[in-house]
Amino acid sequence: MNVMLLAAFLFLKTGEKFATQEMAGETVGGFTACVAKTMGGVCFEPCVLNEPAKAVELCTTKKPPVGIVTPGFYLAYQKALQMEPIAEVRRQQVPAERYVIAVKKSAADGLDAVRGKVVATTLAAEERYILGVILQDKVAEMRLKPVNDIEGALFDLVEGAKEAADAVLLEEAAWQILSKDEELGPKLKTAYRSEELPGPLVVAFCPNVGKLDLAKLKTTLTTLHKSEEGRQTLSEVRVEAFEEVNTARLKKCMELFLGKCK
Repeated sequence: MNVMLLAAFLFLKTGEKFATQEMAGETVGGFTACVAKTMGGVCFEPCVLNEPAKAVELCTTKKPPVGIVTPGFYLAYQKALQMEPIAEVRRQQVPAERYVIAVKKSAADGLDAVRGKVVATTLAAEERYILGVILQDKVAEMRLKPVNDIEGALFDLVEGAKEAADAVLLEEAAWQILSKDEELGPKLKTAYRSEELPGPLVVAFCPNVGKLDLAKLKTTLTTLHKSEEGRQTLSEVRVEAFEEVNTARLKKCMELFLGKCK
């Protein structure tokens, strides 16, 4: 008799207001069910979170064998949680993962616009990733303001709201949409555009893998986009495909994160 392996599957999207079990659990559950059905012999329990600290706690309590996490989480906890990247996510309509800093049209150009300033971002909980990897340690004297509504932060900026930040750090894919807004676009500009960054990473938590077949999981994920059912499932979680990890890029990001790049 075949015994079904039950395994938690961590999904972490730092700062994203919709990345909660209540808001996204059902949708993500459809994705994990499709993956489990294709693999056979396994049943995944999706655990959707938007706070790195809670993700670390989950890794201690539920001991998930696998997860999809932000690059910043991977870089920060790779050693402590013994993570091994097995695939990289290519998101729908995101040809390249980058971040930009949006400021008022009247602000200084380049990173001078944020020196000594307050920068709003959903990624505030991953401060070292922002400073070391996204900004490559080119500016340190700035303060991060955590927000979970990036569009609201941009409107606060242009309207001069009482608690508004001086700038907003956001994904370039989101900026390309929001900058077309009739109220926002004419009043804002980009002060900085990052280099191309890793996408979300599928990782194995090595101490927890147990009997889970990682090779089969990787094959399942990287071929999912080749079937109609797979493409439909990926579309529901806004993923184009799962790809091989760009190890050279990830290595450079680790060096930047550790402050070893000059």
